[in-house]
Formats: sequence, structure tokens, C-alpha cells
Amino acid sequence: MQTGTPRSNSDREARSAPDESHGAVSTAPAPTGAPAETPAGCRPRIDRKSLRANRSTPAGIRRAHRAGHAADDSTEPSEAREFTGRALRILLEVLDRRRPVAQLNTLCASALVHTVGVLVAGDHAPSRTLGAAVLTKFRLFPAGDQAFELIAMYQRGPRRLALAGRVEHTATGWKLAALRLT
Repeated sequence: MQTGTPRSNSDREARSAPDESHGAVSTAPAPTGAPAETPAGCRPRIDRKSLRANRSTPAGIRRAHRAGHAADDSTEPSEAREFTGRALRILLEVLDRRRPVAQLNTLCASALVHTVGVLVAGDHAPSRTLGAAVLTKFRLFPAGDQAFELIAMYQRGPRRLALAGRVEHTATGWKLAALRLT
């Protein structure tokens, strides 16, 4: 004799109901290939394989998008990259007062040279008391046919700072046209 909680008649009927296709009693879950019944109020389980195969963006657009991002790095001319690295290092040395402001005349637009001169004269360079500024990395982004926008990280003592700017190709060569220090 079985002890424990008494079972209702509906439980017994559900367990002993014959399977219509075979005429046998089955208590096993539905086979994996067949869709399982979901209880009321629950959503059906999502098949992960169908999610990967059924994307919302067409494959051609995804391919073009990936190719466009890969092309961004290759369209950056090496001369623009070399100029930007040299100009940023010299700019940071000018802000630290290790070089005179006049050395920026060939590298920067005249308005920018004047602005940097005012920063240096008023000792307004960000976190200058922490030590010398050292350029750690920079990136260029195309901003037109002959222009790039840049972001750069530099370090003063334990603190990391950032700057942003624009480099343009003029008749006399590459020039730093805009600058934002933080």
C-alpha cells in the first residue's frame, strides 16, 4: 500500500490516458523534434539556432557595414599620422614650457597658435603641476577629403587626460586646425 498524499482522480486520469497514436501510456515528455506544449501564461521557448540564422539586417548590409569599418583604418595616410604624432608631442612640450610657442607656427593654424600662447602665458594648461605631459596614444578619423579629426590621450604624473582636434591638409602641408584640451 502506498502512503503519502492522496492523489485526485484527475491526476490518475491524466497519467493513465492512452496515447492516441500507439494506444500505450506515456509519461515521458514530447520528443525533441516535436514542439512541446507550453503551460497557459508562458511563452514558448526560443530556438537559438533560428535566432542566429534569422537576423533583422540583411546580410549584404552587414557585409558593407563591416567593410566600411575595415576601410576606415586603411584610408588614413601615413603622412597625416606622422604629422599628427609630431605636432601633438611638440604641442604638449609647448604647454609644459619646454619649447617656445613660436615653434607651433609651421604646425598649427595662426588662431590656434595665439590661443596656445594665451594658455601658456596665463599658466592655464590642464594639471600642469602634476608633471610633464606624455602622449600615450591617438586616433585619426576621416572628416572629409583632406581632413581628419583626432582624439588623443596623454598622461601627467598619475593622471590621464584627453584632447581632441582637427588636422587639415592645406597648400603648405598638414596643419593642426582645432584643439580642445581637458
